Amino acid sequence: MSKLASISVGDDAPVDVSDQVPDLKPFEVDPIILGRLHKWNLRPSVLAVCVGALFIVLVTWTASITSMFLPGKSNPALWPDLVDFVLRRSGAGGQVPLLRDYPSLVLGVTIGVSICLVYSLYRNAAVLHSAMKSAGCIKYSEAGRVALTAAVDEMNSKLRKWGKYSWLALALAFGFTLAVNLLLKKTLFNFLEPGGLYDDWWASLHPFRVGGLVWLLIGTLGIYMVYAEAVLGLTYVRFLRKCKGDYQFKANMINSDGLYGWSKLRQIISNMEAGVVCTLLSAWAMSFFVQPSLGSPVTVVVLFIFAGVVLYVFIQVTLNFRRQVRTDRNDQRADIGRMLQEAAKEGSVPSSLRMLVAYHQLELVSQIPTTPIRQRWLVAGALSILGPLSAIVVQLVKYFTP
Repeated sequence: MSKLASISVGDDAPVDVSDQVPDLKPFEVDPIILGRLHKWNLRPSVLAVCVGALFIVLVTWTASITSMFLPGKSNPALWPDLVDFVLRRSGAGGQVPLLRDYPSLVLGVTIGVSICLVYSLYRNAAVLHSAMKSAGCIKYSEAGRVALTAAVDEMNSKLRKWGKYSWLALALAFGFTLAVNLLLKKTLFNFLEPGGLYDDWWASLHPFRVGGLVWLLIGTLGIYMVYAEAVLGLTYVRFLRKCKGDYQFKANMINSDGLYGWSKLRQIISNMEAGVVCTLLSAWAMSFFVQPSLGSPVTVVVLFIFAGVVLYVFIQVTLNFRRQVRTDRNDQRADIGRMLQEAAKEGSVPSSLRMLVAYHQLELVSQIPTTPIRQRWLVAGALSILGPLSAIVVQLVKYFTP
């Protein structure tokens, strides 16, 4: 058998460069926005502050310029009006200023958060392999290392090819957002008032209001971020399937970072879980604009693709990791079992000491979790999607029932 190559935390031996596995290059997918932010070495926390401030300033100022920021006295009370939106039931008409456009408010928040999540996801994915290697959490044979290196190089080549179409993807996202806005002319929020409320909407383009340009900008960014995340996610899922026999993620029993060496992987899984929640909320809010402009059947397809891709990638990556860790844990238990059998046959003092060490190792192995984030966070994430899913189901029922 070929010797498994691994590096543990704290190794003082020099690292053989030829033993290193190349990292992924996710920023090749989006050289327009995320790639530039990466070149500036912008931290995710700084980006979050900048995006939040920019969105708030742009949206509030452009709505205020046209006196379409605050609801007027003729508008209904907040809670009854919000229930009318959620249940898509007939309600009061009137103007639709910014603070009454609940779907756009939700989209503004979720898209802003998604930009930061995708950027952080890209940053962590760009150093995942080297971080896991330095933490002693990847193992492979020499043949596996060669195959893994070739697979990473191939994936990076595919990501570069996708990056060549980033301008086209951005243009298509803008075109889709523009078409949806213009097609809402007689159908926007028509469950509140027959004929829609487009003419009294803060983000209308005809009649022109400057808020419409901001709505186009935010919508375009939202769709483009879904594209950027989907390309990386789907490509990486195929990569995991192709290389499942070449390498294996494992836990570092020393647990020097409190996460068994999984700190980077934990950040990735956490980002993806938060991304699922944002995606479902965005899908619910987006349906208020896509359905009246493009029709119910097209909306169902769009929402299914929009939410399905993110859910699929999250589930596949999580299941793949659980499978690899479970396999490694079973292998470690089998090795310890053989060590105990050999030590028991000898019956000497040194063998007794080896048995004590083996039992301690067995205890450490039994404590290794199967996911890089704690179970309570997975449960919390699962519970948090119940609300958006319920709202989406209500929307779908309303589409096809009188």
